[in-house]
Amino acid sequence: MRWTFRISFFLFLAWAIFMVSPFVALYDLSKAVEAKDVGRITERVNFNALRSSLSRQILGEYLKDQDLQGAELDIATEAGTAVLNPVVEELVSPQALIDLFEKGWPEKATGGRSSSGVSPLSFDFGSLRQAWRTFLFSESQGFRSVTIPIPIESPKDQQFRITMRLRNTTWRLSGLELPVALREELIKRAAVASRYAQPSSGHQKTRL
Repeated sequence: MRWTFRISFFLFLAWAIFMVSPFVALYDLSKAVEAKDVGRITERVNFNALRSSLSRQILGEYLKDQDLQGAELDIATEAGTAVLNPVVEELVSPQALIDLFEKGWPEKATGGRSSSGVSPLSFDFGSLRQAWRTFLFSESQGFRSVTIPIPIESPKDQQFRITMRLRNTTWRLSGLELPVALREELIKRAAVASRYAQPSSGHQKTRL
């Protein structure tokens, strides 16, 4: 009976450690951002997966209101990807993550604009209750992926949703769902950039 209790206790302890490990990894990433430690940030972020995550959601928002099908949709998708790629690339860097954690707004990707509707991507909990709510509202996808809403006290459309994925023994940031206001601002910036890139009849760049 004693051995059964001990084994059960150690299994529970191992399960508890595993369940909190992605949150510990995200906290470690936030501290690396605070210290502007690019090496540690790189270790905690899968930038290829992050790039795919951002491209999918921003392109989806870009095409959402267009009533296109078939070949037209394919053409619009290709064109949208070309327009949005430079904007996405400005988000996929250690410095962009530093801006997101500190300000909630990547200055380079948005041309220095900011919005009062977006909070910094902070992972410092003000209370045990806040930490517990964040844990409860997180969503697991199996044992290797968890999505964490930050900050938990903000409305859903103002939250970042961070996906941490386990590879080997390391949890890394692999997805980032942006708040609505930030997505809209990035799309506006991409639209402006595309106008600059359109050649005029005189082979000059068109400016607004």
